[in-house]
Amino acid sequence: MSFIGNHGTNATYIDEIFKNGFRPSTGESHWCGEGVYFFIEGVNSVSIDKLAEQWSRDQSWDKKLKKNKYTTYAILESEVFCCAESLIDLRKCEDLKKINVVRDRIKDFCLTSGKKMNDHEIWNFMKNKFDIKVVINNVYIQFGDERVENIKSRINNCTIMSVLDSSILAKENIKLIRKGDI
Repeated sequence: MSFIGNHGTNATYIDEIFKNGFRPSTGESHWCGEGVYFFIEGVNSVSIDKLAEQWSRDQSWDKKLKKNKYTTYAILESEVFCCAESLIDLRKCEDLKKINVVRDRIKDFCLTSGKKMNDHEIWNFMKNKFDIKVVINNVYIQFGDERVENIKSRINNCTIMSVLDSSILAKENIKLIRKGDI
């Protein structure tokens, strides 16, 4: 299977990405685990390059300092290849059911061991136990004015892909779509 994804980032990272590949986002607060995130075709109301641009613009803003952390964004495109067995597509009922079974088991484990339950534990388990490399999901992301006005919604507005195993992202499949000023 192959997917075309667009990734928005600080333009100063372009050379490093072309040289060393993408660096996964880390931490417990990501939608679909620690990975490299892309916008892909799906429920989006605008093109994936526009979503990646808006994401990179929004990520440049530093709430504490009340200014941009960077002034130039970049949109990168990559073709991602993975086999069906290494993909969890949360737009499909059967994949959601698999994740819910795993979530229930991890919840029980966390309750009995005193650990705090979160999605981070689920995605680490899926990656390590079942060799899941890619997760696709429809999500709601606050963009631009929605962030400023703190608009909340549960209606999905974009389709994202998290590549949990960045080694499947071939550097030769990465191309610069455009750069621009924030």
